Amino acid sequence: MRDAYVIDTLAEDNYMWALRDPDLVAMKLALMQEEPYEWLRGTAAVYWRDLATPGVDRPVTKFGDPLSSRVLLVADPHPENIGSFRASDGTMRIDYDDFDAAGYGPFEGDVRRLAAGMIVAAAGAGPSPADIASAVAAAYQAQIADLEAGVAPDPGTAPYLDKLIAKAQENGDAHKELADDVASPGVLATGDLDPVDAYGVVQNRVESIGTTEHDLVTGALAPLLAAHPEVGAIEDIGRRYGHGVSSYPALRYLVLLAGVTDSPSDDRVLEIKEERDGLDIANVPQLDSSEWSSPGQRATDAAHRLWLRPDEDVLWSHGEATPLSFVTHDDADYQRGVDHGDLAALAGSDAEQYLQVCGVFGRLLARAHGLATTEDGLRGADVIANVLGDGFADEVAGFAPADAAQITTDWMALKDRDLASLVVQP
Repeated sequence: MRDAYVIDTLAEDNYMWALRDPDLVAMKLALMQEEPYEWLRGTAAVYWRDLATPGVDRPVTKFGDPLSSRVLLVADPHPENIGSFRASDGTMRIDYDDFDAAGYGPFEGDVRRLAAGMIVAAAGAGPSPADIASAVAAAYQAQIADLEAGVAPDPGTAPYLDKLIAKAQENGDAHKELADDVASPGVLATGDLDPVDAYGVVQNRVESIGTTEHDLVTGALAPLLAAHPEVGAIEDIGRRYGHGVSSYPALRYLVLLAGVTDSPSDDRVLEIKEERDGLDIANVPQLDSSEWSSPGQRATDAAHRLWLRPDEDVLWSHGEATPLSFVTHDDADYQRGVDHGDLAALAGSDAEQYLQVCGVFGRLLARAHGLATTEDGLRGADVIANVLGDGFADEVAGFAPADAAQITTDWMALKDRDLASLVVQP
């Protein structure tokens, strides 16, 4: 019964992509089957559907009301959707970097999703699942209380995150993305830039495109290029495969831009990615608010509202090529993501620091929720503080380990099945 429910949800979630490119959806499913964390990344729709249908094994939070159920959410705040940014003034910071699923919904669902992600990322090492979830929730609650009291947000840091930022700064200053992505001045590298993995899943492939796709991308990018003449003209465009998990089948393109001089030293690379709306599940993140005209506009608006400052990536924008909608972001190596393998190693070697990282991520989420306005136009911190109280961390410490266990149980049940034949409709 559970297997059929999960398969049906995956089929609904991937339906339009499967009609267009069933091979890419099959590859996405194979990637999800490789390990529990990849399964978590591809099953946000299952998580939110579970949350929306409480029962004997799906208890309802005691910390919520109608107003706090219309908070602007990241909606998939697992740790690999967190990374470094270099703002317009050169400041480096850690923040959320994926808003594909962002929308309005119950704040505690985001907290549980983050906590479950940190539990799955630990891969059974280090702190107990309850301690991980409690660390996330307690830090979240403390940051909301600070915001409500007028204290400036401070997520704190940890040595692991300091090293991540230092490496991102080093790679960004060296323009490492140009060395990786460019074959010669003005020309993107093509082919498999990383080897196809042992399961046959493409990891990082770039292919040349034809006139139709070139016109699609240049049309979608036109507003951004007009607003930022400093990035220069388009020199080359390539179709990118092998990035993301939930969005693995999405159209992605790398765009090489010439800068303002003839020297390749000021060239830069952007990624432009197809954005879509996910499943419409009652009482969970709502993606169809009338304030958003397209999926790309939704994801861009959410990013600018959920970040501490809207210039963390000055090139983050949306472009439309009806019926497709896109989000564009800087592909510079200043933007370096958290890696779940690194987190598993950290959990096994330094449990105390792992809990410290959980706290940083919990405070980041609270700051995002708390400073953004809700669907009702209220400050998130005000409506969330109104329902938080003693026992919140204990509740999350009970719920999130069960969420993580369900993710692992689903993966175990389906990791050896021929999911492509079940999910991808002929």
